[in-house]
Amino acid sequence: MRERLGLDVCRVSDISVRSPSESAERIRRLLAAEQGPARDIVLANAAAALVAAGRSEDPRKAVEMAAAAIDSGAAGKVLRRLVEFTRK
Repeated sequence: MRERLGLDVCRVSDISVRSPSESAERIRRLLAAEQGPARDIVLANAAAALVAAGRSEDPRKAVEMAAAAIDSGAAGKVLRRLVEFTRK
């Protein structure tokens, strides 16, 4: 993963959670731009989606796009809008 995407390799144990509340907290920290394995997995998956959608041909650039969405707060805003929508 390091060569292709510029991200560290992680193990399942690095991102495992034990409860829904722990999962929610992990997501909140990730959306607050916390670095670590959870962020790397999200960036890798988002990059794959961006490449598949034709938004980027370069996986490393797609990782940068995904990181910018998190770091700018845009990803968090989308999640908040989704939560609000599903509560209606």
